[in-house]
Amino acid sequence: MNSAPRHIADELAPGVWPGADPTSLREAARRTRALAESVERVTDVVVSATAAYSSPAAGGAGVEGEFADALVDGLGRVTGAGTQSLPHVADRLRAMATSLDTYADVVVETEQQMTTIALVADRDRQRAEVFAEVGDDSWRVSAASAGRLALTAAGDDYTQRSEDAGQSAGGTPPAATSGMMPFAPMGAMGAAGAAAAGFGAAVGAASRTDRDTAGGDLTWLRRRADTVQSTVPATIAGWFRTAVGVGVGARGRRVVVVGTNDPQPYQRAGLELADDEALTANGRAPELAIVEHMTNSGIIPTAIAAATPMDSATVAALQAADVVAMAPGS
Repeated sequence: MNSAPRHIADELAPGVWPGADPTSLREAARRTRALAESVERVTDVVVSATAAYSSPAAGGAGVEGEFADALVDGLGRVTGAGTQSLPHVADRLRAMATSLDTYADVVVETEQQMTTIALVADRDRQRAEVFAEVGDDSWRVSAASAGRLALTAAGDDYTQRSEDAGQSAGGTPPAATSGMMPFAPMGAMGAAGAAAAGFGAAVGAASRTDRDTAGGDLTWLRRRADTVQSTVPATIAGWFRTAVGVGVGARGRRVVVVGTNDPQPYQRAGLELADDEALTANGRAPELAIVEHMTNSGIIPTAIAAATPMDSATVAALQAADVVAMAPGS
């Protein structure tokens, strides 16, 4: 695949591009199915041996007594329908292979989607450079913000679909960021399954431990609002306000939006945004700009924090929208 779109995506939203190799995933799926077939052949051998051992009339060397009974019972459990049996291991391996193929499809589709987004964002960025030449520098920020938001949304969709692929194999995928695959298809294969499979996989994800819980999220949000406001240049700090809001997207994903009281989303020099944060402004209070941006984007706003006092009308509007408002002293 052309590396240019990925380079553009990494500049706008680092870490969202899928890191998995579809070819390797499909090869792993093929090998997993072959392993399942081997386990089934072993099962057939054990079943035949058990039948011959326990039925001397059929030509086997039958042995009587407690040892013989225990041996036949144990072999029966190995080839039975329990969760530790060989047939169960074979079923889990086949399910894992299917999930690996599904994951490979998700990776390919996401790369195609992000390629389109990156190329459109690059076109808009080049157009913004033209506007900047005639004196309107704000289009640069608008183009970058739109590209970042679209790529982040695609990354969130990728994470959700990869989780679905892992759960289809009976796994319980751990939390992960949008750009990483929380794939845990081994699931509940059990001790016999792990021994038969003889392999596993682990995919890393960027840690955001201070955002894991609702309480932790509000604590992080307050700190983040203070940090963003502290990056405002001293020459405009007396009147320029910022706020930071969190919301829930259509797939239950966490969204962070920074608002300012500018007439449009212009990232002023010095103002620092994280890679997963969108910027919005409409000339109103930054808190209200965030609510409007999220509502128009299909995002449910849950909490907004500011490092400077909010107007009473703004607080009332947030409360009416069932949004947690955190201002200094609140």
